[in-house]
Amino acid sequence: MSDDLEIRRARVEDIQSLADLAARSFRDAFAADNDLGTIDEYLRTSLTVESVRKEFDTAGNFFLLAFRAGVDVPVGYAKLNTATEEPSVKARNSVEIERLYADTHAIGHGVGAALMRACLNTAQDLKCDVIWLGSWTKNERANLFYQRWEFETVGKRQFALGSELQDDLVLARQVIKT
Repeated sequence: MSDDLEIRRARVEDIQSLADLAARSFRDAFAADNDLGTIDEYLRTSLTVESVRKEFDTAGNFFLLAFRAGVDVPVGYAKLNTATEEPSVKARNSVEIERLYADTHAIGHGVGAALMRACLNTAQDLKCDVIWLGSWTKNERANLFYQRWEFETVGKRQFALGSELQDDLVLARQVIKT
């Protein structure tokens, strides 16, 4: 599948399909290990069309979408944010990968790798020296993925999933200039 992927920046007309993908992929990634009521509460407040539109319109946010050739429904997405700061990330100019998700059927087919390459390229274009993210400590598959991309643990923080606080690793890596 990775040979037939197109990665592009999201446009305003993508917001509905982006919100649908965001909610579906979040549920698929975390429902098995969390209370479904808590997941539903998070989705109702954080991954609606309205909340995604607000994020889309906020300066410093960039959404990247992955599409299979000839298909107009995204199979993965990443959200980058240049306006966040994390005390454990030491950088002159950094960018956070706030989200990187693929549809369940697309996992293992190069979507995550293509999105990560696009995130790194965007970080280079933005002249960032560090790219970083938070990843749930219990999300072993994602943590192994980030390790393969040479992210290293630089700290910990908490993520509020509804009223529940969960532990995230803060992972960072240098943006390599090519």
